[in-house]
Parts: sequence; C-alpha cells; structure tokens
Amino acid sequence: MSITPQMGQQGQQQGQQFPTTSPYQQQGFGPQGGQQGFGTGAGSMEQLQQLGQQQPFQQLLQQLGGQQQQQQPFGQAQQQDQQAQQQERQVQQELTQLAQQVVQQIVQQVQAQALASGVANGFIDIVHPLQGQPQQIFLRINGQFRVLNNPGPQIHQQIQEAFAFGHQIVGVWDAQSPNVLRSVRIQRI
Repeated sequence: MSITPQMGQQGQQQGQQFPTTSPYQQQGFGPQGGQQGFGTGAGSMEQLQQLGQQQPFQQLLQQLGGQQQQQQPFGQAQQQDQQAQQQERQVQQELTQLAQQVVQQIVQQVQAQALASGVANGFIDIVHPLQGQPQQIFLRINGQFRVLNNPGPQIHQQIQEAFAFGHQIVGVWDAQSPNVLRSVRIQRI
C-alpha cells in the first residue's frame, strides 16, 4: 500500500506523528515542505545543492568523481589504440619475415638433400648377420654398392625373386649419404 500526500496530511491532522525517513521530506521536498518542484528556476538549483550535501549523495558524487578521474580522455585513449595497432602491425611484419626465413631454410635443406636413384644390377643379401649387426641388403647400382638397413623378411624375398625373374630394382638414396638407400622399388615390366 502506498501513502498519498492526502493520506499523510490526514494523519498529521488527526495528531498522529510518523517519523519520516525520506531525505526529500527532511529537506523540505515532501508535502510538508511547500511542494516546490524541480525546474522552476533559481530555487531548483538551491534544492539540488542541498540535496548534493546529504551523505548518501556525497558518497555517490565521490564515487563518480573517482571514476571520472580513472577514465582517460578520448584523445589519449585513441592515441593508445593507434599505438597498439602499430605494435600489432610490427609484430605481424616480424612474424612474416621470420616465416619467410624459415621457408627459405627448409627449401635450401630440401635442395641440399636431393634424391637420386638408379637401377640395381646385382645384390648381396646378408641372411644371417653377426651378433649386434643389423640385417642388410647391398644393391650394386652404377658400379657402387648401396646398403638397405633392416629390411623385413618380405623385402628379402621380393628382391631375390625380382633378380630371379629379371625385374628391375630401383634404389633411391639421399645425395648427402649416397651409400645408404632410403627406399627400394621393384618394377615388374
């Protein structure tokens, strides 16, 4: 239930006194204070100043004042945004340059590791290596023996059959280590 100004006046006429807790009625803004409204000229400014002197409003004004001090002027914030954008562009340029350098190094490494291949015309199969030694197949390619380390049993069998039936055996090696085969391909033509 809300109390209207007439009800409040009726209670005062009947002799009932209710304590008021409203800051408006204490300062003369309520029905007992003369019913002055805001926006009526010079009186309004005085009322606002009086209202601003009350403790809850003082605290609110102090909080707002502190927040305004913490906020930066628009020009300064815009300048910081521009600086941040410039730093971001610099970082992106540096990352692009670094990526280009890495790609160039990889290309150089790949070019240095050029693969070569040749057709084998003979082989040596180490069926039972010495203890601690890996199983190996040596293929003679271009007059030079190149080794295939740790071939599986199926590879041994396929190479033997390929030579027996006259199929081509192509060995592939790295130019940096030409004596070690990277792979073997059997061509049945």
